[in-house]
Amino acid sequence: MGEQAQVPAQLAGFERDEWKALLGNAAPFAVAAGDVLFRQGDHADTLYLVDSGLLEIAARIPGDDNAVISAIRPGEVVGEFALLDDGPRSARVRAIEDTHGLAISGRRFRALLHDGSAWAVRLGVALRRLVASRTRATLQRIVAEGHFDPHALRQLHAGPAPVAAKAGASDLANGLARLRGFEAIATHGTLLDAPRGSTLVGPGEGQEGLHLVLRGAVRAAVPRGAMAEQVFVFGPGCFVGLTGHSDGGPQPLLVTAVEDAKLVHLPAETLSALENEMPSWLPLLHTAFGRQLVQDQRKANRHLGRSLSLARFNHAGELG
Repeated sequence: MGEQAQVPAQLAGFERDEWKALLGNAAPFAVAAGDVLFRQGDHADTLYLVDSGLLEIAARIPGDDNAVISAIRPGEVVGEFALLDDGPRSARVRAIEDTHGLAISGRRFRALLHDGSAWAVRLGVALRRLVASRTRATLQRIVAEGHFDPHALRQLHAGPAPVAAKAGASDLANGLARLRGFEAIATHGTLLDAPRGSTLVGPGEGQEGLHLVLRGAVRAAVPRGAMAEQVFVFGPGCFVGLTGHSDGGPQPLLVTAVEDAKLVHLPAETLSALENEMPSWLPLLHTAFGRQLVQDQRKANRHLGRSLSLARFNHAGELG
């Protein structure tokens, strides 16, 4: 992958100078067919851009088995979690064919993002979009599979819609570890009271901006008749709607208040203005959004893994 290489479709949006700067901060990598690029649980600090070859992503599922999640082909990226979260690798990546490309250090990326480097800012946006799109694909598969653990089912509750609340968002935001350094973000939106059972957004509906949970909890689930298959629960300090906000698509799940909650609605225009007008918040927002997107992807993968494991168990029982 030389300096004339095209921007991968998964990282669309780069200007020519930004892409050239990214290439100037990358190093070549190579892995032979059959070798492992990285293992599940390894320390993560590198993003890989694949120029040639074929990689396979697999993750452990219940029963100490491995489930193949996807393949990575030329023009695609892998290991993006390393630039969004400080957790270990969530899957094993093995070369099916001899594979070559470029590697980007997470440490250097974060340092340049903090300095406001244009290519680092652009890469952060592109990676959040990529993880969101992969989470969406996993959620769509969960819906389509139809195999689920009965313990994940919850009663659907009907409640009134969220309503505007009195001032006090700043007091509620202070002390939330997830917002450390930018607690004031809670003052840039509309404070809402969301009674238990109230619906924030339904599956397939468009969403505008994000909701920030300050008190209580919000559930994202797949409707299953009169029940709901719980996939995510968002507590204080969590942002609700990051998948759609990051990839521009509709809300993939039914989002309701698990209990009486206080939320702040942050319109997309407000979030964009904050990133442009408060550059000191940029790395903090990238870290907060990126970490939660990664956590959501991992939770979605585990949920799908349990569904696939249950399907295998039931199939084996039918054969037996």
